[in-house]
Amino acid sequence: MHTALFLLLLLSFQGIAQQNTEEISRLIFEKTNRIRLAKGLKPYKALDSLDQLAQYHSDNMVAKSFYSHVDPDGLTPVTRAEKLKIQPWRRVGNSFIGVAENIAQVPWFQNVSTCGDTRSSEALAECMVEGWKNSPPHYKNMMGDYIYLGVGIQFDEKGVGYGTQVFR
Repeated sequence: MHTALFLLLLLSFQGIAQQNTEEISRLIFEKTNRIRLAKGLKPYKALDSLDQLAQYHSDNMVAKSFYSHVDPDGLTPVTRAEKLKIQPWRRVGNSFIGVAENIAQVPWFQNVSTCGDTRSSEALAECMVEGWKNSPPHYKNMMGDYIYLGVGIQFDEKGVGYGTQVFR
């Protein structure tokens, strides 16, 4: 009986999470821009190719069971962009700035440390963005001199959301 109940809950979760990935990505994008606006910075613009790059990395982390900016094939955010034929560089004056990346793991769960219940799109997105905001290197990316932001999210079979932000 317990196995059947677990499978039913898992299938229910997977359906909910799959339906909400676009909504969660949108919320992460909006919440990041609200933080920028509160600091007097221009909001990021959406860019489909960066959404694709972010989603590729989130999907890859789930498919290959890793959590890192460098994937098992040794690809970094810049080399992943190049592999996918996405422009990883932006010229600023006489120099070039490469894409930057934030990643996060947040479970779809009722009692997540520092976040509480993350079993809604709003709560899960809030937890990820607050985590990045409270981490100096991630916050630096969020407040950085970038123009575009792409967001991707994917859930593993245990209900852990893998979020990726890509800045250019």
